[in-house]
Amino acid sequence: MPKLSAIYTIILTLGGLYLALALLLFLFQERLIFLPSRPVPFTPEVAGLSYSEHFFPTENGLMLHGWWVYHEGDDALSRPAILFCHGNAGNIANRIPLLEIFHGLGYNIFIFDYQGYGKSEGRPGERQILADGIAAFDFMTGELGVARDRILPLGRSMGGPVAAWVAINRNTTALALESTFTSIPDIARKTYPIFPVGLLARVKLPTRDFVKQFEGPVLVAHSPGDMLIPYEMGRIIYETAPGQSYWLELAGNHNDGHIATGPAFGQGYQAFIDRYFP
Repeated sequence: MPKLSAIYTIILTLGGLYLALALLLFLFQERLIFLPSRPVPFTPEVAGLSYSEHFFPTENGLMLHGWWVYHEGDDALSRPAILFCHGNAGNIANRIPLLEIFHGLGYNIFIFDYQGYGKSEGRPGERQILADGIAAFDFMTGELGVARDRILPLGRSMGGPVAAWVAINRNTTALALESTFTSIPDIARKTYPIFPVGLLARVKLPTRDFVKQFEGPVLVAHSPGDMLIPYEMGRIIYETAPGQSYWLELAGNHNDGHIATGPAFGQGYQAFIDRYFP
């Protein structure tokens, strides 16, 4: 009997620990998903890029911060404009090398921080970042004067569902997704396989479901060497798109595809963008 009692004690202890961890995942998942940084130590000026700084309201009235990285000249606003939706960590200051690449290809870029990131007010959440993407698009067509059919929503990693949400709600010409996931629960099942994440996940960010609703052309870029977001998720999104889909094979890990892929990175984007934004 003492041995049986000890077994029961172990089972109850492990069960209690399991439930406690599951509860923590349920209550604090935003802190695991959204990893903002407040300081913005660099601006596009360090890369020699012309830019203007902007603050604009999002759905709940809080102010977001962004940069308009542009080309000068009479044809400036006729150039394709990328709405850059970044990933879950850091802020816009960490994306300057990518801004430099896209600017070098001849495009204008508007990059912004979600609520709680960088100089943007508020706290991040699923509803918040999706609304922020819409607010950024509307700011481009309003204050910046960019024609809506010249804007390409481009989402990297967690920015993928944000860009896809913008595409289906603003009926954009095209959509680009780089190194993104099918959904947060799909990622969580791989990270926390012992937990019923389908029941625990309050944050969904269902990129695949959003892409299913977009009839326009979609560029999907992913690397087989991505150690954070599985390569097969990119393939699933590519195969899910109901319209014309294009695949850009990247090299390297999750955050260095633009470097490891070499010139093919910019060439792949340029071929897609110039096709649909001549």
